[in-house]
Order: sequence, then C-alpha cells, then structure tokens
Amino acid sequence: MLFTNFGPSESLYSLKAITTLRSKSIAAELYPDAAKLKKQMMYSNKREIPFVVMVGEAEIQHNKYMLKDMNSGEQQLLSLEELINILS
Repeated sequence: MLFTNFGPSESLYSLKAITTLRSKSIAAELYPDAAKLKKQMMYSNKREIPFVVMVGEAEIQHNKYMLKDMNSGEQQLLSLEELINILS
C-alpha cells in the first residue's frame, strides 16, 4: 500500500502507521516527496499498488486514515486498527 505525501506533518503521521503495518508484515510505503495527488495516484497505478492511504489535516485531527481501493475506487475513513484488520 502507498501512503500519500502532502507535507512534513502528514508524512510523520503516516510513518507511525507504516511502522506499525510493517511490524505486522503488511507492505507499506510513503511516497518519496510532497507532490500533487494526481502524480501520486499515477505512481500507484503504474506500480499496480492496490490500496492508497490519504492523510490530510482532517484525518490527523480525527486520528484516522482515508483508505482508497484503487480497483473499485471505494474510499473508507478508518482507524489504524480497522486498517490493519482490512489488510491482514
């Protein structure tokens, strides 16, 4: 799964989740730099990454993650525990 990168605070928040996911043997990575969402989605599609996690200010405030299924286009707002349950 790919975590989008919108800037330093979003990246730090995402890295905490990535560390937890990797400890549970779930492949996760952070897009290398802050870029437009379209560019990050194209990267995900090119690498055939099935799930993208988007984190912005609203998600950080609510301690949630926006999970997008790249095949169906469906999006869900989830806690870290819910994210782990779906991806395990």
